[in-house]
Amino acid sequence: MTDRSRLGLHLLAAPLLLGLGGIAVAAATDPAACRREHAEPRAYLDCLGALQAAGESALERSVTGVLAAIEARADLQPAQRRRWSSLFEEAQGRFVHWRNFECQSIAPFEGEGPKQSIGGRLGGSGVMEQRLICLIGLNGQRARDLETRYAPEGGWPPAAPAAPAPPAEAAAAPPTPPAGAPRIIMIAP
Repeated sequence: MTDRSRLGLHLLAAPLLLGLGGIAVAAATDPAACRREHAEPRAYLDCLGALQAAGESALERSVTGVLAAIEARADLQPAQRRRWSSLFEEAQGRFVHWRNFECQSIAPFEGEGPKQSIGGRLGGSGVMEQRLICLIGLNGQRARDLETRYAPEGGWPPAAPAAPAPPAEAAAAPPTPPAGAPRIIMIAP
């Protein structure tokens, strides 16, 4: 079983194990959906980037919810709630540090990236693909874990609606040309 298919199984199995309705959650974060819908590499990476950004937002929402759940604990003294919040924020920071190292340094070797080396160094869209898939998976797992452990009575409130898209005129503004001549760096063998 390849690492990519194993990650896909984790993305599908984690919500089922956590009892969150499984299929809807997995479909919203499934990188395979990007592959099916976007054959061109740029569109595929853009799709993965959008999933990664959505995963970051979901994780931030979960972290905010956890801090609110801790603050709402009336059975604890204020000093205990502050300490718990502080320790949680430290743990979240350590998770982010580990996740970034894992996805930046290790994930590129786990997929097809090593087969797409450029001059003996990893390169190509496969490297970025593995990084994004790693971020999508780990963010989703962390968000689901936090939401399961700190779920308030009645469940989590619905996510806020996405920000409206910018007007088409602003998005279609022509790029500004570079100010000077491009610099060419020659590399001798």
